[in-house]
Amino acid sequence: MKFINTIKIGTFFRTRLRIHYTWLLVFLLIPWTVSTQYSTETSLVSRAGLGLITAVLFFGTVIIREIILLMVAVYKGIVVRSVTIFAFGGLIQPDYETTSPSHEILLAVSGMLLNFVITGVFYFVHTLFGDIDQDVRAMTVKWLAFFYFTLSLFHLVPAYPIEGGRILRGIIWKVTDNVRQATRIVGITGWILGFLTMVGGILLAVFTEELFTGLFFVGLGLIIQNAATHGIRQIRQIPKPPLPEPPISPPEENDQVIQLS
Repeated sequence: MKFINTIKIGTFFRTRLRIHYTWLLVFLLIPWTVSTQYSTETSLVSRAGLGLITAVLFFGTVIIREIILLMVAVYKGIVVRSVTIFAFGGLIQPDYETTSPSHEILLAVSGMLLNFVITGVFYFVHTLFGDIDQDVRAMTVKWLAFFYFTLSLFHLVPAYPIEGGRILRGIIWKVTDNVRQATRIVGITGWILGFLTMVGGILLAVFTEELFTGLFFVGLGLIIQNAATHGIRQIRQIPKPPLPEPPISPPEENDQVIQLS
């Protein structure tokens, strides 16, 4: 039986949009985090509900972010086959005949800027409600700004398939002129980063009192590792570079002397 790790949610600009199962961790971690920040005078059901609303809004903004990046790709003439949406963003599977290292870097930088813009929008909305810790609207938007700011910093790390890793892939691709090799290098880097994040989270949970923080990093490392593995598997979809044609040997000289009468 084949394990289904993505669910198709629709098509946009002839591109399949898929959700990865790691979003289940997000819909557990965000409500858990947010529900602990409200006063205990608020019922547990209400706190959990507010946390779930925050997770849904976070999910919605990630979808919007990926659609904007997809529109940028289409505008630049890139044919995108599918987008797999992880908790931190989307993993684009382009038609490599219509893209280039410059396009890769452009989309990655655009994604970074969008993260900071969305963070700024959430923070601005939070200031409109005022700094009232127990106000439901203020708290929800405040946590969304916090999550997106954390996400923005996270995307600076040069590990595939987050934006920093995609910039690194574009640079290696540009230097080596081999997108398969570039994807393999940064994919392995992302996998190692995810593994180390998981190990650090386990150590933090076992040897300190920061159980929640440790579990959070374990979940984050699992998401990174899954995304990196998914990115490495995309190598199969990348066409191999054509083999160099053998050099054409010069024609043999005819030793016969042609005498003209």
